[in-house]
Amino acid sequence: AVDFPGLHNKLRTEYGPASVRPHEVASVLQDIQRDLEDYEAEIYHLERLRQEKQRLEQYAAQMRSLFSPIRKVPDEIICHIFDDCCDMNSFRVVGLTRRLPTPMSQALRSKPAMVISSVCSRWRRNALSMPVIWSRISLLWNMHLTEEYCEREHTEVFFPLSNFLDLSQQCPMTVNLEVEGWPFATPAVLHPVFERLFLQAVRWQNFSFRCVEYTIQELLDFAGISPAAFPVLSELCVTYVDENDLIPFLDTAPKLQSLSLGDNLDCMPQGFKYYLQLSHLDFCPDQAEIQNLFDKCPNLVSLRVPESWHLPNAVGSMTITCSSRLETLIIRHGHWWNDVSDAIFPLLRLPSLKTLRLEKSQRRVHNEGIDGKPWNNFEPFKVFVHRSTFQLTTFSMQQLTISDANLVYILFHLPTLQDLTIDDSGISPKCSPISSEFIESLHGYRTSSLRPSKAVNLPRLRSLRLLNVAATTFSDHLVVDMVQSRWIPAKIHDVGTSTLEADCLRVFTMTFPNRSESEAGGVYSSLAPIERDGMMVVIGLGRGSKQ
Repeated sequence: AVDFPGLHNKLRTEYGPASVRPHEVASVLQDIQRDLEDYEAEIYHLERLRQEKQRLEQYAAQMRSLFSPIRKVPDEIICHIFDDCCDMNSFRVVGLTRRLPTPMSQALRSKPAMVISSVCSRWRRNALSMPVIWSRISLLWNMHLTEEYCEREHTEVFFPLSNFLDLSQQCPMTVNLEVEGWPFATPAVLHPVFERLFLQAVRWQNFSFRCVEYTIQELLDFAGISPAAFPVLSELCVTYVDENDLIPFLDTAPKLQSLSLGDNLDCMPQGFKYYLQLSHLDFCPDQAEIQNLFDKCPNLVSLRVPESWHLPNAVGSMTITCSSRLETLIIRHGHWWNDVSDAIFPLLRLPSLKTLRLEKSQRRVHNEGIDGKPWNNFEPFKVFVHRSTFQLTTFSMQQLTISDANLVYILFHLPTLQDLTIDDSGISPKCSPISSEFIESLHGYRTSSLRPSKAVNLPRLRSLRLLNVAATTFSDHLVVDMVQSRWIPAKIHDVGTSTLEADCLRVFTMTFPNRSESEAGGVYSSLAPIERDGMMVVIGLGRGSKQ
């Protein structure tokens, strides 16, 4: 036994040398040493037990992961998920000698194919068996003439891209190429990244190109690939520098179906062989081009054009052109040449149209929503809607100043509409069409000041998205009441009976970037039961927040 009090008493007492019995002290110390060794052995044994316990816990956790639902998913479905997730692998090259280090997580996030192939051996095996997810490449090149060519640093750029090209095997490629600087290693030699990429031109299926200083033909010449061939190219998007940008594609892309020229003001290229087979066209036409468009491109099903043709001094009579095949029309509004006398709507009749989008132009220079200027092409647009008598199912408008009364008028003449999206970005509250009166006009059975008729406005509406509403206050109870009035579950599966003319609303989204949850007062929480029953409801209050 350990006797600390007795030992302390002896240590405090003036014992002489004769009073100490060495053999007794030595015996006690030997016993203590043996006990310490025994304790050390026990501690070591317990430590081993603790480590064994941790190993068993880790083993059990890994064993339980065998029950994970993802392991039951067949490889075929896993591959479909990978295909959806890996839409584009982005490479961004800036001035290498003065760039800041890119965090590994950020670098990987822009290359989803690399991310999923690093999770586990099964995912890697599936990813490596799918060349298509490695074949979608976006390259933003922002090098400048003053940058010195460093072979080691440029190899760091070249290797990952080259690796993606190797893993894509012979799969048709999607390539987005944006060159903002100097694409050469030396004044006479193209950078190896471009040489390797252009060698794959025969595999380009979707190609997008934007460069301020050089045409694609010039870069192909520097790469020693001229004349080039694009046997599988089906989608081409080129931002013009001049008319030479399309020279490489005039007669070398026999499968081309989609041509996008964006906001370029040049006329359609002469000598282009593939107008007859185009199904999508995006360009800025003049009056003659829009009037002859469907004779030149009779198979168009999708068209994207500005709201006004860009040559106001064009002469000749204005004749209406008609297409019975066009299903999607995208109108870019707000161009600097926009004038009501040059509106494109009086030239069109599109009876088969299913989708209509009014989106802001990237070249927009005047802000109707800020200065209160209304959309000056509303009257031509209204006549176009009446003339075409189409059965529209999808309609969206972005940053367009139009009164709530005019919007309700247009929607009343679109009874087949199923999907409506209104984006108020950049619109001041006083110019926004998303008002309390507009919300009331969408009620499932009640009349309003903008809808005196008992007929339901948009009876087939299934999805309603009201985005970036600029208002700082709103009649939230009217929104809740309208959504509840259009939630008719019996209409989803045609079970039960309902005397209401409206279809069941399945999706509702409304975002207020300038309001907080406290300002809404929790009114929208009353929509929670509807959401539990099946409607997808998203209410955004404040930037990035949801309720």
